[in-house]
Amino acid sequence: MRKIIFTIILLSNISFLNGQDLNFNEKEFDFGEIKELEGKVSHKFTFTNTSGKPIKILSVKPSCGCTTPNWSKNEIKPGKEGFIIAEYNPKGRPGVFRKSLSVVTNDNKRSLLFIKGKVNR
Repeated sequence: MRKIIFTIILLSNISFLNGQDLNFNEKEFDFGEIKELEGKVSHKFTFTNTSGKPIKILSVKPSCGCTTPNWSKNEIKPGKEGFIIAEYNPKGRPGVFRKSLSVVTNDNKRSLLFIKGKVNR
């Protein structure tokens, strides 16, 4: 367990250093307690392109099939904002969760985002 936590922290720090062209308003969102029967929940992460060139998000890879991403599909010009939406499906997943989304851009830089919460029946 300690190795997993250390790896997540290390990857988070490396991703932060490599993904500085996208300045996220937040890198982690806590849904708090959610009810399984109320269905899917989502959160919109927003960011600003702080590089000197247009950036395009090539992919957003969730850590499991319970999380579905959606994101700005067009190039984001310098100084402009984009978004990544993380939708979590709590069906059949009671208990505490923490999921990641790996964001890959056209300049091969990566950012790591997290959603977390607790699913109650």
